Amino acid sequence: MSKSIKYLLLILASFFLISCQQTEGTSGNDTTDSDNIEDNEDDKGEDDNMSQIDIYNFKNIEKAPVASETQPLEKVIKIFFDKTSMDAPYQAIAIDIKSNEIYKNPIISRRGLRAQDGIVEVNSTAEIYDILEKHDVQNWAEDYTFEDASTYEDGYSWRLWLQYEDGTVEKHGGKGTDIDKLTPDNFTTFVDELREFEKQHLEEK
Repeated sequence: MSKSIKYLLLILASFFLISCQQTEGTSGNDTTDSDNIEDNEDDKGEDDNMSQIDIYNFKNIEKAPVASETQPLEKVIKIFFDKTSMDAPYQAIAIDIKSNEIYKNPIISRRGLRAQDGIVEVNSTAEIYDILEKHDVQNWAEDYTFEDASTYEDGYSWRLWLQYEDGTVEKHGGKGTDIDKLTPDNFTTFVDELREFEKQHLEEK
């Protein structure tokens, strides 16, 4: 075989290899673009799900945006309170002030807030405003926690959430081992009055 033919075959082989590499590179880029599109669609789906959440549904109160400032008490439309302790059963109170509804034996979990024993409509829940004002709860600290959770196993925790007409939620709470230090001075009296309000109105039904 002449040298010219060998050179020609060598050149053709080189062109063939370069063409294959370019094709593979293009395919790789196509796959990456496709993956990016899918990722973007997934992110968009998550955003859409969040935007579809009804923050006025009591079930979703935990997902409602946190209030940036204190608003007048008369703008509070819902109140949620709970406390947990290793020494006592879980206790919670959930009252829809705007709808005059009390959630019996409420519980909040990953699925949201729900009334384990049903929802009871009462004549009026306006007295809640008097209890909130009497104990000046809007001036309570946002967080009374003072301990590192990794330093203890069994503790006490409480949460008080007030939802306003604009859907935002004012939050107060605390976690730790010393109840006296992680609650405001009038905490016990407030809880007792709130519990008594709930009890009286449920007994009327």
